[in-house]
Amino acid sequence: MLSKKKFGGSAHDYLSIHKFMDSSKLYFFDIKHRALLHNTYGIDLCIMKFGDFIVNAENKTILVRDIAAEHCKEDLLGVVPTLAHWFRHCDTAVEEHIAHIQIQDNALQEFLVKPYIMSGLKSSLMITHSNFGVYLVNEFFDTSRALDLANQLQGKTVDAFMPYLKLRERWQYSPDLKQLKTIDNELLQ
Repeated sequence: MLSKKKFGGSAHDYLSIHKFMDSSKLYFFDIKHRALLHNTYGIDLCIMKFGDFIVNAENKTILVRDIAAEHCKEDLLGVVPTLAHWFRHCDTAVEEHIAHIQIQDNALQEFLVKPYIMSGLKSSLMITHSNFGVYLVNEFFDTSRALDLANQLQGKTVDAFMPYLKLRERWQYSPDLKQLKTIDNELLQ
């Protein structure tokens, strides 16, 4: 794992952060899954979930922000995109399919609209207004609120939204071949 190489400590120190960043694969197993958390929004969620920093096995304090940003860079040719970078080429027809949600809980409402607030693009609401959003609500709030959201969404799934997302930048779909070669060489040793 490149985090161990970059920050020291053991790979286990960083595993939960990397698993969270890639949790979107459980909902959409395609390269486009990265649009959901491989961005500044995903980095912000990591900080909310894991705190500002971790202390690794070498007793070094490492910013969670830096670990999550490096995860993005590893997967996206050195780029740490915003949600707007991902969703600016999204077909606006997706907006017709995004459910209008009625939530009385102010903290939950703020959480659900955060992608839109961060990007200015309604299409980014596919993150929180889908089954992936139900997962996020369960992670950050509780199962009861997640079930309430699931009931309001009436089966809206993130995989139904993904065809509207258009990849136009090389970093959105190309792995960093140099880093893959480094990993391969380390495995051979």
